Amino acid sequence: MADSQSSKSAPYATFSSFINFSNKLRDDGVPNRIDKTVFGAASGSVIYSTISALKSLDLIDENGIPSKQFVDFVNSSDEDRKQILRDILRVGYSSLWDSSIDLETATAGQFDEHLREIYDVKGSTVDKSAAFFISAANFAEVPLSSHLKARKPIASSSSSRKSSKQRKKNNGNEPKAESELPVQRPAPVKPLEHQLVDLMTEDDLDVDVKEAIWKLVQYLTAKRAKSSVFD
Repeated sequence: MADSQSSKSAPYATFSSFINFSNKLRDDGVPNRIDKTVFGAASGSVIYSTISALKSLDLIDENGIPSKQFVDFVNSSDEDRKQILRDILRVGYSSLWDSSIDLETATAGQFDEHLREIYDVKGSTVDKSAAFFISAANFAEVPLSSHLKARKPIASSSSSRKSSKQRKKNNGNEPKAESELPVQRPAPVKPLEHQLVDLMTEDDLDVDVKEAIWKLVQYLTAKRAKSSVFD
C-alpha cells in the first residue's frame, strides 16, 4: 500500500449519478440516513456506486449518516455548489493537491498512475475513477491541464487500436498463420459484491431475498475496506 489514503477507494460512480441523487435530495429533503431506500427506482449498480462515492468523499459515515458538508451541498444552488465541491475534492483527494502531482500541468498518464499508486485502482475502474474526478473538477471549476481534460478511456482506446490492426490484416485474403490467431483470454471477473449488486436488479427476486443480498454486499464491502487497511 503506497499511502495511508489508499485505505479509501476513489469514487467510481458516474458524476451524473452523484448530481442526480443530490438534486433528488434537494427536492425531497435530506434524510437522517442515506440508504438504498432513498434512491427511488435507481438500479442496484447506481445505488452501490453512489453510496461508495459518498463514503469515499466523507459525505456520509459507515452508517450512512450524512455530514453537514453534504447537507450544505445538497441544499445549495448549482452556483454555490461549486465552491463546496472544491472543498470536498480537496479533502477527498488530498494527495492531488500536494507536491506529488500538479493538476494544471499533469498528463492523463500521470493522473492514471497516481490513481493506481495512491488509491490502488485497477483495471477498467481507472477509467471510471478518472471520469468521476475530471467531471467533478470541471463542475467545480478546478483548474486542470488540457492534457487531463482530453483524457480518453484506456479500455476503449486499446480495443480500437486492436480492431484497427485486425481490419488492416483482414483486408488481405491471406490465411492467418497459427501464431497470428488471437489468444483467447479469460474475461475479468467482477468482485463478488459487484456481481451481487447486478443480481439485485432481477425483477423476479422477492424483497426478503434482496434484503439478504444487500446485507451480504455491505458485509463484503466492509470486509474489503478493513483488509485494505492492513495490506
